[in-house]
Amino acid sequence: MGILDITFNIDSNIKTPLWKQIRDELLGCLSQGSLRPGQLVPNEKTLVDLFSVSIGTVRKAIDSLEKDGVLVRKQGLGTFVCEHDDSSFLFKYFHICTKDSNEREIPEVECVSFQTRAANSAEAKILKIPEGNNKVFDIYNSLAFNGKIHSVDKITIPIARFPLMTKELFCNRHSTIYNLYQNKFNVFISKCSERVTAGKAKKNIADMLGIDEGESILKIRRTGYSFHNEIVELRTSYVNTKGVEYIREEYSTVGH
Repeated sequence: MGILDITFNIDSNIKTPLWKQIRDELLGCLSQGSLRPGQLVPNEKTLVDLFSVSIGTVRKAIDSLEKDGVLVRKQGLGTFVCEHDDSSFLFKYFHICTKDSNEREIPEVECVSFQTRAANSAEAKILKIPEGNNKVFDIYNSLAFNGKIHSVDKITIPIARFPLMTKELFCNRHSTIYNLYQNKFNVFISKCSERVTAGKAKKNIADMLGIDEGESILKIRRTGYSFHNEIVELRTSYVNTKGVEYIREEYSTVGH
């Protein structure tokens, strides 16, 4: 069922502002698949008729979703559901560059390990993992430029949210990991928070990075949130900074 086939109940008699009700309804369409990654959102006039509200109310809802990275306006084309592709990966989520270079590069990614295990208490609390299914996927990826590994990502996701995930599906994806989440599991990463610290490489990480145990590395802890502000992924990047550096630039909206 497409968005134009849905009957929406926007209520002006409740405390929630109309624009927030519309925002929530559009997020619901994303969750249910009535709006898909890369899809053109109906124009403002159509949305006005669909929700029976003013154009200003519609614009406020769309502006909010654009600010959160859920929607993206493309000049002359319209407003689209944001799709996690190589471009969004480079400019929104990946901040490692070759040292003294301003050029952004897509890293070569290889799955080193893909396992399942029980979530620890901290992971279970953060990811809100149900007691009856407390398993997580524990994944390690190596990232390289020109065949030289510079980073290792440790990714933790709950099996309850990604029940049909397999090593084959993960390793043989044709785009980014977030694109896989979005297209196969309807899990949309809309924002991330990062904490960056310096550390020493433990043996397993040192072996994957090809450095000595105890060498200095950069440690980046990333928390991935869905558009409902739920934490759906925990990721730690271990970076050997001998040939690369962390660069975080300001950006406007993905696709601009």
